[in-house]
Amino acid sequence: MAKRKNFGIKNFFFSLIAVCIVIYIFQSLHGSVETIVAEKGDLENIIQAEGIIVKDEKIYNATLDGSVTYYYEEGTKVKQGQLIANLNTDSNSVQINKQIAEIEAAINSKKKNSESVAATESLALYEDNIQASILKSELDNMYNIVGQVDNNGALIVNQGIYDSYDINQLENMKKDLEKSISTNKVSYYSAKSGIITYKIDGLEEAYNIEDVYNLTASSTLKKEYTTSDKFNKETVSANEGILKIIRNFDYYIAATVDNEKAKLFTENKYIKTRIHSDGQYHEVWGFIKKINYGSEQSVLILYFDDYFYKIYDKRYVDLELITDIYEGIKINTKSLTEKDGMTGVYVQDASNIIKFFPVEIIGMDENFTIVALGEYVEKDERRIIKIDEKNYFTVKIFDKVILEPEMVYEGQIAD
Repeated sequence: MAKRKNFGIKNFFFSLIAVCIVIYIFQSLHGSVETIVAEKGDLENIIQAEGIIVKDEKIYNATLDGSVTYYYEEGTKVKQGQLIANLNTDSNSVQINKQIAEIEAAINSKKKNSESVAATESLALYEDNIQASILKSELDNMYNIVGQVDNNGALIVNQGIYDSYDINQLENMKKDLEKSISTNKVSYYSAKSGIITYKIDGLEEAYNIEDVYNLTASSTLKKEYTTSDKFNKETVSANEGILKIIRNFDYYIAATVDNEKAKLFTENKYIKTRIHSDGQYHEVWGFIKKINYGSEQSVLILYFDDYFYKIYDKRYVDLELITDIYEGIKINTKSLTEKDGMTGVYVQDASNIIKFFPVEIIGMDENFTIVALGEYVEKDERRIIKIDEKNYFTVKIFDKVILEPEMVYEGQIAD
């Protein structure tokens, strides 16, 4: 009988322990909640876009077959009129003499401080004699004819390419060309200041800076291209590009976006932009010069005057266009819930009591939400927001916000 009684007592204690364990597990599962601390932050409204860099760039072409000696490293800034390369050639002097004739005409025109355009009839009278002198390498006779052409108001073909040089620079170029007849060497000088590059992608004409405002969605479709680095090339052919000089003060990026997104932008306004280059995003402010609207897509013509040194050799880049920046209290979007017709969050207070606080949403995405700080009431008091003309206390910085609102209720005590 005693044994049976002891067995009953043991069963009672085992059952009691089991019940306690179950209660403890239940409380552990439902009493502890995951929280995140609310903090002050910001959120950006970002539009992803592909951009085309449009630069003020000039290609220098080889006048003859040969090899090139370069005097500057890739990406170096050069001034106008600097010797940038020599073309070493074994060709005859016909093309060189033609260049000398053009330079001589440009010098004569600048000395008179005026330019005149030849009538077709006037130019025809001298053209044969000039070509004959060039072929015979009769420089003195050629200079004499050039002088006559200039005196009669004629303009040697291609003179315009020397407009950006002054007289001293042209004189030096002419001397070097005259020497090159005997040394088989043609010198190249920078027509303008800028960044020198030996990378030519073949898209320079397609994305010409003079036509940048006319770019449309159809003209900004990505083109197949190959960038050729001329710096280490042993030989070049006549009319082949050998280098470029790019104006380094400013540039444009043509960004293509959907029409709905284009409505978020306004011409003649600045836009915060991130340009993706070499594995990193770099922030720079652009100016929206023009928006070319299309049937489905539009092109934003963005002007920049900074950060060019990082992307001077790029053509296509990925962009982040920031249309808005929201500032306030930053919380996790999945913390939001509805209660009594209001959007808000559950907060675990210092006593571990769960309380609901309405919020005023300023901006949000799938991950984070920015809510208003609220209006100041007094020191150490929660701020308030107004909903339907009624004031409500709202969430504050350093609150422990519940991440899974569906797992808690108002007044619950959390462990």
